[in-house]
Amino acid sequence: MLAPTIRMLRVGRSRIEPFAQSADIAGLTPRTDVNPLKHLAGPGRLRLSIRAYLALLVTAVMVPTLAIAWWATSGWAQAERRQMEQDAQAETREIIAAIEREIVAIENTMKVLAGAAQLKDGDFADFHRIAATAARLLDTTIMLRDVQRDRLVVNTAVPRAALADAQPPPRDAFEDERAGSGSVGVSNVFAGKFSKRPVVRITVPVEQDGRVAFLLSVAVPLYKFAEILNGLSMGDEQTASVVDRNNVIVARSRRNEDYAGTSLVVPITQWQEVGQGRNREGIAFHWFNRRSELTGWTITVGVPDAALAAPRRRALGTFAALGGLAFLLSLGVTYPLARRLSEQSGALGVDRTPTREEFAVLFESAPNGVLVADEAGRIILLNAQLESQFGYRRNELIGQPVDVLSPERFRGGQGRLPAAFMQAAEAQPVGAGRELFGRRKDGTEFPLEIGLNPIRTAGGTLVMATVVDITRRKLAADNLAAALAERDDLRRRFLRAQEEERLRLAHELHDQTGQELSAVMIELKGLEMNIRESERDRLRLLRHQLERLGRTLHDVAWELRPASIDELGLASALSDYVSVWSMQFGIAADFHCADRRFDELTDEVRTTIYRVVQEGLTNVAKHAPEATSVSVVIERVDGTIRIIIEDDGRGFDPASLQTAGRERGGLGLAGMRERVALLGGEVEIESTVGAGTAIFARIPVAPDRMVA
Repeated sequence: MLAPTIRMLRVGRSRIEPFAQSADIAGLTPRTDVNPLKHLAGPGRLRLSIRAYLALLVTAVMVPTLAIAWWATSGWAQAERRQMEQDAQAETREIIAAIEREIVAIENTMKVLAGAAQLKDGDFADFHRIAATAARLLDTTIMLRDVQRDRLVVNTAVPRAALADAQPPPRDAFEDERAGSGSVGVSNVFAGKFSKRPVVRITVPVEQDGRVAFLLSVAVPLYKFAEILNGLSMGDEQTASVVDRNNVIVARSRRNEDYAGTSLVVPITQWQEVGQGRNREGIAFHWFNRRSELTGWTITVGVPDAALAAPRRRALGTFAALGGLAFLLSLGVTYPLARRLSEQSGALGVDRTPTREEFAVLFESAPNGVLVADEAGRIILLNAQLESQFGYRRNELIGQPVDVLSPERFRGGQGRLPAAFMQAAEAQPVGAGRELFGRRKDGTEFPLEIGLNPIRTAGGTLVMATVVDITRRKLAADNLAAALAERDDLRRRFLRAQEEERLRLAHELHDQTGQELSAVMIELKGLEMNIRESERDRLRLLRHQLERLGRTLHDVAWELRPASIDELGLASALSDYVSVWSMQFGIAADFHCADRRFDELTDEVRTTIYRVVQEGLTNVAKHAPEATSVSVVIERVDGTIRIIIEDDGRGFDPASLQTAGRERGGLGLAGMRERVALLGGEVEIESTVGAGTAIFARIPVAPDRMVA
């Protein structure tokens, strides 16, 4: 097989000498009179040592590597900082939710007290007892102010008797606002008159006779809000604060006893979600703020700038240590490697001709079989892989014609390459489009691929052939073909079983169910004569419904498989179906089928033709209801059945059918393609927006698809 192909490469002496100038191929003898890289060290050029070249190479590789590493490390540090900021913002939302839940719970308690029967009846003494119990549970003070008389009628901080003669504190603007609006409110921080400690007041108006009669207030101590802050999971370096509308600190997660009830050093004059500044200890912070819609208070979580900058500092330190160590280690490895290369390759690595052993390593390391033949077609060189492929020892093949590796049926000039390859003598594969085989020493054959590469030398033209054993690939291809054939057979059997089941269901619906339904209708018609006239209308209505049901069952049986395919023939069945479809959807339809020999086809082919027409018309009714005419043509041309379904609907872009590798039109077109493909045919769809759609199906008619 190789001999005639190699003989084609006898095209004369070469004009280039890249291979033989480096070594004598037949004997791998190095030549010392030619140095192909000598120009690299010509006069006037800077000669550097191998160590310098390797150092420059390591530097060129390490610099972009370290740059990429720093980019990745810096991105990680930025991501960690963004996560810290997001955590702080999430904590502000958590604090607001916790404080609002506490305030709403207290408001609900106060609303319950405001609805007490004792308060409605004016029994303030009994109401004082109830309020005192609630105040002890809340660890606070509850007061009830008579708005009309402007006096305190209940104050759990003092006995009921002492309150009668006490001078009530004047009503402030907060209470005036509650009395005027009639809504529940939360005050800013103020100093309690009786408790002498900063508190927050929650006031609930109590209406009687359509107006605010009393103001029920509870003084909430600030430590309750501090307990909420301390109960949340926060970072060790973070500081959370709650500030009222007058810039007074309601609670603080750190040193709350020192700061609660005091004013901010720098008041919040302009709302910002994120701000920068220093706390009272002079530490720089980033403040993440959020305002409560319920109270109007500002909740702020502070993260020290040092904590936010820590990820970048850690990343910089880690990068500097590891990057510097990697760079130093690379340079350290370069020194002994450069020394060894200098000893083996000279100062530049190009000052000597490669040795015979080096050529042998390259040749023997090829993953495939390689041989070199002269112009006479004799083998002059081969590698160990080719020995293993053909089972010969090297000395048994050297000097032999390449025909010894080919089966006898391929000898004598078979398998010639085109004339163009003879003229150009370029590297090309051999035997494209047909199978090639090699013959082992024991006489067995195996499939192979051959690549030929001409080598022009001063002594003539040599041919290097690369031989690839494709036994495993061919076996895998055969297995795949068998699996695909089995799959197609299973699909055809499935479709046949499906059609048989459709036929059985159609017969049962038409014969059994239809007959029983007809018997019921006859019985109902007989009953009409034996009942009163007033009841006949209901019976007629029932009979009409059964008639519609009968027509529906007939249509379903027809869709499953019309009996006329087997009784009247395919052409008549399709003609009837097209006519019924046209009347049902109000679209003019023409059916053309001049060839009456379609009933000579197998049931599988006839059923496929019927289903293609059925699915095509279904698509017209579903996707082109505005069409005014449809044409269905079935013809036989040169052993191929052609089915053409055209409509004048709005059309579409065929490229839009493919979405993520699947047909957007659903299972209909896919089923149509699959049925036709199982018969060796194909389906094409042509459409233009505004110009209608045409479906072309082609089914080859082989002799085995004709009815026996």
